[in-house]
Amino acid sequence: MEKKLLVEEQISKNKRDTVLVCTLMALLFIGMILALGIYLFGGNILVALIFALPVGIGYVLMMYSVSVKTVLSASRARPANPNIREEKLLIHRVEEMSIASGLPMPKVYVQDSEYINAFATGRNPSEGIVCLTTGALYKLNQEELTGVIAHEMSHIKNYDIRLATVTIAVVGAISLLSEIVFYSMFWGGGSRGNRRDGGGIIVIIAFLFAILAPIFANLTYLAISRKREYLADSSGAYLSRNPEGLAKALEKIKQDAPATKPKGSKTVAPLYISNPFKSQNIRSIWSTHPPIDERIRRLRSM
Repeated sequence: MEKKLLVEEQISKNKRDTVLVCTLMALLFIGMILALGIYLFGGNILVALIFALPVGIGYVLMMYSVSVKTVLSASRARPANPNIREEKLLIHRVEEMSIASGLPMPKVYVQDSEYINAFATGRNPSEGIVCLTTGALYKLNQEELTGVIAHEMSHIKNYDIRLATVTIAVVGAISLLSEIVFYSMFWGGGSRGNRRDGGGIIVIIAFLFAILAPIFANLTYLAISRKREYLADSSGAYLSRNPEGLAKALEKIKQDAPATKPKGSKTVAPLYISNPFKSQNIRSIWSTHPPIDERIRRLRSM
């Protein structure tokens, strides 16, 4: 009971952190728009907002609206086939976890890959999607498979899927605006006029911000991803009532070494239960996930 309360406290803390992170992302986004305006329009903030704000917001809304399709396309996922025994069992297992968690039944997808992996996506729990690789279906036993599904259902229950969707969209918008500043610099833009008007220092500051903002935004996103993985491990263990199932699955993921290269795009790597493109035992600010050994240790201490 005490550990369950600790998990609930962590969930509450993560919700507060989410507000702070979203605020930081919004400030970075607005700052990037102002930097673009300063660079292109010689420091005219009003013109900058009139020009860049609709472009930036429109891009974020567009990315948000197509985010789920983009993730599924990038990962080359397909709907689970109930005529295939292993995929039919997957659908039933997801349904069981859906009932246990009190969530609407998510759509079930499969990624044809030899690697053991899984991810969840969707804009909200009513539109949730759980996807597992064929490697997970054939290499994990039912205990381990349940642990992985519970982990992904926890991402849906904790609204991690929405946060990831919004964050990816905002990070993408910041990167896009940064590229506009770079292209403007190399193609002339408003920089020559700015220098004639004595605004060279302001332009330099705006240009430096254009370089640093995408870096800070990416670091923030990766920090969110690592924290959310720990929380999904803990809440998933309570959902399945068996921390050992997920711990064993993570051990198999750690030892998994197919001869083929992982499929899909690196842009969606943070969504997976384990990054298929990098070692998960390297502790780094650029890591999409926390060290897998530490995740296993925490699960077995529950």
